[in-house]
Amino acid sequence: MNIYRRLILTSSTLLFFACASVQTQNNIGTSVEATQKKYEQNKEKFGVVLLDARWGRQWKCGKYENAQLISFSFDKPSPIARPIDDSADITVGTTSLLAVSPKFESYALVVPPGEYVLSNFKIKIAQSVSTVGYLIANRSHLIKEGRPLGGSFTVEAGEVVYIGNFTIDCNDPEPTLWRYYTIGQDGFKKGLSDYKNKYPFLDLSSVKYRLFKTETIGKPYELK
Repeated sequence: MNIYRRLILTSSTLLFFACASVQTQNNIGTSVEATQKKYEQNKEKFGVVLLDARWGRQWKCGKYENAQLISFSFDKPSPIARPIDDSADITVGTTSLLAVSPKFESYALVVPPGEYVLSNFKIKIAQSVSTVGYLIANRSHLIKEGRPLGGSFTVEAGEVVYIGNFTIDCNDPEPTLWRYYTIGQDGFKKGLSDYKNKYPFLDLSSVKYRLFKTETIGKPYELK
């Protein structure tokens, strides 16, 4: 078990259970998802980030009956620690806990150029139908003395960059966020066609394959 996961497991503030019914999550969604208007207005001075996320339940996940990714967030690095409840610069999340596909969904985000670090993730966990709760990692767990423990990515102005596929890893007793990736040129081309179908206004002629960089929630890979 790596240092990052020990940090998550030993922090008693992360995990809590409550006997409650599951309700639809509102006002999460994707905070900077591309629209044609936003893209056309900002494509020269902003960058486009491509990623996939899977929101469906994963059954028999670690020691739980099931687990489900709810959201994950990124911040631009700051020399001053930001409050835990301060809104993230980028948030990607599901808008429902029930009506979700088990497949990866493609997202295109229009964001100011620069570096972004993982600053939050939230996973719903269930021990039974009536015992559900959340595993939450926030800025205090993921950023220490300005150093990102989860990882980071960069995007330049006018650039389109693919940073990976995000979902849950269930290999340890406690589930955690994990960054996967599309394998090989053929897989990458197929993935780009999914983005093009969802966002036909994007120029995807020169997409950079540059994965979210991490030593704790994903393995390194370079597209040959």
